[in-house]
Amino acid sequence: MSNGTDLTRWNRAGLNRFRYVDGNAVTFLELLRAELASRFPDWQEVKALPSTETEVERQERMLEQYHSPRRDWAWEIVRVLARASHVLTEHLDAYANEGFLGTATQWDTVRRLVEMIDYHPAPPASASTRLVIDAKEAGTLPAGFAAKHTPADGSAPVVFETLEELKVDPLLNSLRPAEYNRNPERLEGELLLLEGEVEDLKTGEPLVLEDTESKILRAYLIVGTRLVEGNTEVRVSPRLSQRLRKGYTLIHARPAERLVPIGPAAKGAELERVLRLTEEPEGLLPGMVIYLGDGAEDLYRRVFSVRGKRLVLDADVGPLRLDTARIGYPVTLSVIAQEERPVDNPDAVIYALRVAGDWSRLADRRVAQETVAVINKKKHKHLPFYSVTAARYHLVDSEDPRGGYTILTLSWNKSDHPFPLNNPQTLLAPPAGAGPWRTDTYLEKKDGHLPASVITGKPKKTTAGDLAVVVMGRQTAWARLASVSVDLEREEATLTAEGTWKDRGGGDFFLAETRVYAHFKDELRIVSWRENTQPLSGARIPLSEVPMALEKGRVLMVERTDSPASAFFTKVTKMEGKTLVLAQDLSAGFSRGNTIVSGNVVLSGHGESKGEKVLGSGDATRSSQSFVLAEAGVSFVADSTQPAGVRAAISLSVAGRVWEQVGNFASSGPSDHHYTVRMTEAGHLLFAFGDGVRGRRLPTGTNNVRLTFRSGTGLGGNLPAGSPFKPAKPHRLVEKVCQPLPATGGNDREGVESLRENAPATLLTLERAVSLDDFAWLAMAQSSVWQARAFCRPTGLGRSDKVEVVVVPAGGGELGPLAEALTGFLTAHAVPEVEVTVLPFESRTFDLELLLTVNAVAYNPDTVAAAVKSAVQDAFSLRKRKLGQDLFLSEVYQVAEGVTGVEHSVAIINDDRTARRVASGDREVLTLDKLVVTVASESAATPSL
Repeated sequence: MSNGTDLTRWNRAGLNRFRYVDGNAVTFLELLRAELASRFPDWQEVKALPSTETEVERQERMLEQYHSPRRDWAWEIVRVLARASHVLTEHLDAYANEGFLGTATQWDTVRRLVEMIDYHPAPPASASTRLVIDAKEAGTLPAGFAAKHTPADGSAPVVFETLEELKVDPLLNSLRPAEYNRNPERLEGELLLLEGEVEDLKTGEPLVLEDTESKILRAYLIVGTRLVEGNTEVRVSPRLSQRLRKGYTLIHARPAERLVPIGPAAKGAELERVLRLTEEPEGLLPGMVIYLGDGAEDLYRRVFSVRGKRLVLDADVGPLRLDTARIGYPVTLSVIAQEERPVDNPDAVIYALRVAGDWSRLADRRVAQETVAVINKKKHKHLPFYSVTAARYHLVDSEDPRGGYTILTLSWNKSDHPFPLNNPQTLLAPPAGAGPWRTDTYLEKKDGHLPASVITGKPKKTTAGDLAVVVMGRQTAWARLASVSVDLEREEATLTAEGTWKDRGGGDFFLAETRVYAHFKDELRIVSWRENTQPLSGARIPLSEVPMALEKGRVLMVERTDSPASAFFTKVTKMEGKTLVLAQDLSAGFSRGNTIVSGNVVLSGHGESKGEKVLGSGDATRSSQSFVLAEAGVSFVADSTQPAGVRAAISLSVAGRVWEQVGNFASSGPSDHHYTVRMTEAGHLLFAFGDGVRGRRLPTGTNNVRLTFRSGTGLGGNLPAGSPFKPAKPHRLVEKVCQPLPATGGNDREGVESLRENAPATLLTLERAVSLDDFAWLAMAQSSVWQARAFCRPTGLGRSDKVEVVVVPAGGGELGPLAEALTGFLTAHAVPEVEVTVLPFESRTFDLELLLTVNAVAYNPDTVAAAVKSAVQDAFSLRKRKLGQDLFLSEVYQVAEGVTGVEHSVAIINDDRTARRVASGDREVLTLDKLVVTVASESAATPSL
């Protein structure tokens, strides 16, 4: 043995014992050579070597010395002795260790040791998950339907088979909450944000907003538009009705027709001071006097203001025939002489006036005079009228040199107005022809609304079912058309509304200023009209439709479209009308818009069914017959009645009768058709049958013991969520298969380290959970569990004890179906009146930096760094760390400096050079996340990541 080895450095990590091996066949041969060289100096094969030999040269020479053949028989005997010493000492050490559970290293040795206390190694476990089926048609999907996942790395496909029968229905593929794709927000304000870039929206044109559910229609006028991040913002007038909802509002835009209204037009009206013309009166200014005539009345008014086609007069107009009325400038007559002839009525006067020219056409017409009256010391202008009762024209002739004049006889009655004709010099008379401007008429209304039918010019495209909007300024009326009747001779059409026209504004629709917009070409939507963010809470989900197959107790998957990790499985508790009541509450974040409920959910397990095999032949004369199934990887599924929580996925029959798999024969009677299954060291299955006292013996027969099984087990079945699956074979009921949550519960056969720890502890539980430790050990005895800790919780108002078991499932990740299986397993083994809850562990990580000092002359730095990295990652992995185990700096040194070639190391945890300990919570497992290993030498440092 080398005397120069520094053993003290091993204790810097706080070890209380160590095992240091510094010898093998090569080094033993060198020790023998040195000893023989001192005793036999003349022996050339073992001669002494110069002291100038370096360590590297020494190692190379020792290897060559051991492997090189020599013809010296004495040397060959020495080499055989060195090799035998190596083998013998290591064999003796290993063999001695196999006699004790704490030191045994061989699986079969440990298995035999623990069998002495009736503990059997936990078999491997097959992963399970719930698959969601997208059904093509309704029917029953039998158990054993296979779905296949092909890994991206090209490894062998992983097959899962359904473990139960399922009635599938296409209506259950994807259930959505009521109004899931409709935004329920109410419209408000005066802005509409439309999807996409909408062209040719013109200011002043109408939009019709339709609630597609309630069929409410509202018309608005476009005030302005602009682009906002690829969408079109439209400002409308008036403000939007809050009766309209974003998700149900269909916007009809870009009318193809702009029709001229014709009728039903009003014939006459009692007008106030406002008068509308068919065109703008050019040259007409405020203060001017105008003449109004409709063929029945002659009226004179002074213009107060002019705004476009709208005139405001100084006095009310009164009754007027709008369809015949014309407006113009009055003619001014100069009065040559005046004669007054009183009548019997003191309130009436007859005037006789002489005016030049022929004005006989004024008979039975009215004339007016501009009069200024002083009222309260203020002058006021008036236009009193006078009736022309006679207008006699006197021709020019020799007998009457004054000829060529007209005598106008005027009458005034005080009941008409209080202005007698005083000292007339000029009169205002109707013009000779029709005035230059027409008065504008309007569409007649009935009960304050337009009639059902409106006459317009002939349309080109407008038909029944189209929308139409009557617009004058900011005043609108709208309707959906029930019919469109066209009169080809008159070039007119009658638009008849469904029901009545809805209007806004209340005023009249004057024909010259009114247009009828119809046949809207575009149907637009508001941005985010499909987004329903109305939150869902509790356990209730309102549905729009309820399929018949949605029955109480059916398993469902509830997921969020924006967060796949929020998906969970639950059951139907009941249906309240169209409201689905779940067995558990929804977590925060679920809304009507992001919630999907899938009803074709089936439990599946890792494994593929194999054909029937003959296990052996029964012999009733033999007790406790056993057979070995030489198949590796047989599936194991959850079963709370088994000691390890799983049973082999096998159907065994003897002479056609199916026998039952049990954990042991302790409760079996002489007639019970029971058998047990154990694992062999080779990973095969050992089947044992009863002895006639504990369990029935096998009946005599030839090849009468047969079985079918599923093959597929281990950690390889723990697939992440969303792994792509497809049916292994096409099935008429199945369109596709998906795996929304991880497959969990898969684990390899129980290893030596677990056997050493679990076997003694589980023995103390006697398969009954009483103390908290019992719950933990029984949970860890389950094949799908790596670690477990139990905690007692307050009972609250209840009387039952409450135990929470925190579990690290095999492979880590989520619990999935393992939670339900493990809860049933622990409850079956717990004392009565104990409420058991299984919870997942809490993952917590730390970062680590390591600076290694390596003698680059003796070792390859990169090789040492890789070995350190591998050792550290393994030591601080989820498989090796314990629940609630704190991290100490000394642990890091122990692992890093335990690697051959490391002379010294410096560790930094979480970028904190002063950290000596990282505390872990009782429910946490502290594992390594980021690791950086750097190798330093005297000349340079080489990073190894």
